[in-house]
Amino acid sequence: MKKIKYQAEFCDELLKFFDQIAFHVTEVQKKDGSITLLETAAQLPTFAAFAKKIGVTRQELHGWEEKYPAFAYACEQARDRQADILIQNSLRGNYAASFAMFTAKNLCGWRENARPLEKVEVVWDEKESEN
Repeated sequence: MKKIKYQAEFCDELLKFFDQIAFHVTEVQKKDGSITLLETAAQLPTFAAFAKKIGVTRQELHGWEEKYPAFAYACEQARDRQADILIQNSLRGNYAASFAMFTAKNLCGWRENARPLEKVEVVWDEKESEN
C-alpha cells in the first residue's frame, strides 16, 4: 500500500469536511394533510472519518498536525466546528444526553467541576454569643 504524503490542500479539505450544518429540517405531510417538521441531526464529522476519506490513519493526521503549523491550525478550526455541531444537536435533543456528555468530554476536553458536598457541623456556643 502506498503511503500518502502530506499536501497543503488537506487543510482546506479538512475544513470543508467539518463545515456541516448541524441539523436539517424537513417538512413531512401526514395522512390527514397536515404538515409537521422533522429535524434530523447531521452525522458528526470525526477525524477518523476524514482520515479514511483521504486514505490515511488518525495517527498520520496527528503527525501532520505536529509537523505542519497550517495543518495544526486547520485541525483546531475543525475541532471548533465539530464542537459546535455537537453542542447544537445536544441542546436541541437530537443526541442522547449520555452520548453528548461522553462525547463532549472526550472530543472537546470538557469536564465536570462539581465537587461533592462536604458536611459542615455548626456548634453554637452560648457563652460566645453573650459577648
